[in-house]
Amino acid sequence: IRYDSGELNADILAVVSNYTLLEPLCQKFDLPFVCIPSENLTREAHEERVLEVLERFPSDYIILAKYMRILSPNFVQRFEGKIINIHHSFLPAFIGANPYKQAYERGVKIIGATAHFVNNALDEGPIIYQDITKVNHAMDWKEMQKSGRDVEKIVLAKALNLALEEKIFIYNNKTIVF
Repeated sequence: IRYDSGELNADILAVVSNYTLLEPLCQKFDLPFVCIPSENLTREAHEERVLEVLERFPSDYIILAKYMRILSPNFVQRFEGKIINIHHSFLPAFIGANPYKQAYERGVKIIGATAHFVNNALDEGPIIYQDITKVNHAMDWKEMQKSGRDVEKIVLAKALNLALEEKIFIYNNKTIVF
């Protein structure tokens, strides 16, 4: 949506997913959509199919959103510094699955999102951009999740613009952002 309204300095070449959930949205914006189901495939076999599609749509960056599979070291190495992930948590806290439930159980007062480059350590790549929003004791984890998803969208958009405008330098698993 930000791309369509000119708020994202990008040229989206395609959306590649292992689920068809985003296909109707892509159709609304006339974006190529490719579904590569991952069921009954090894990680490497699935990645080979993804690579075939990426060869048809060569790009500067690969953006992971709602991507819940761990990439192989070979895949990550091939695209070092070019894979950006949006993590639904204010890293380094609450890594892995269900971060909002983890945050709720800890009684946090803020939640956030982190956009980072992907490396071979789960959710430990160089951080590009982070932001937070306040929560309170009256919210359950699903309400926190809804609030967090709003932050995720903002964080991902800001990180993408920084990357696309070449305002990020990676050094020693950290980023310098201009």
